[in-house]
Amino acid sequence: MTLMNSVTVDLPFLLVAIALLWFPRHWLRLGSVFKRRRSANAARAAKEPWNNREQGDPRVNFGAEFSKFRNYVDLLRAGAGSLALFGGLGITSCLGVAEGAPGNTGYAVIGLRALILLIGLLVQTVRFENNHLTFYPPIFYLAGLTVALSGYRAAGFAFVLIWAMSPVFGGALGLLTIYATLVVGFGYVFNGGVSLSSALAGFLCFLPGLLSMLANRPLIVLSRKGSLPAR
Repeated sequence: MTLMNSVTVDLPFLLVAIALLWFPRHWLRLGSVFKRRRSANAARAAKEPWNNREQGDPRVNFGAEFSKFRNYVDLLRAGAGSLALFGGLGITSCLGVAEGAPGNTGYAVIGLRALILLIGLLVQTVRFENNHLTFYPPIFYLAGLTVALSGYRAAGFAFVLIWAMSPVFGGALGLLTIYATLVVGFGYVFNGGVSLSSALAGFLCFLPGLLSMLANRPLIVLSRKGSLPAR
């Protein structure tokens, strides 16, 4: 039995999942609706200079992040896309193992799912703008991914705790490092051990920080101005 015959694929469902996961976050900034919103934010920042942040500020601010509509879009699309791939919450995976398939087929399917998630995460994290390679921390996107990979309880507890402790971290690197640890830890507690999917969730959560360290560039949290740090 070949690999293609060993795997079940719901192609329309798979294409929808890929579209949700690979859609670049910064495309959501396009359009008149978002331009008007940015103009309103700029006007408000001018009236409230104490709330304005420096360009390229690496800090993660609870109030600022939870006021961004795009973050909720990231959370929902990543959650829906990852559930379509891995299944859960009553959803059947669009990529499965066929009946009677060889025993190692399951690992091949998990590898394919992981590759799809990895590409999606890189699209959200890495950008080349104004001749600069820049890394962004897609925190809400990662939270959506962990719902399918570690379960909603592990994902929920980890997400609440990192925001409760966010004033301690200062920057996104520390926040995502602790988040990766909490996702694996709560996955162990709620799922009765460390599973392959839970370990994958921890790796994905840590990956943006790892890439920024390897490139010796910080993870940048966009301010209201949405500008890149000065070089």
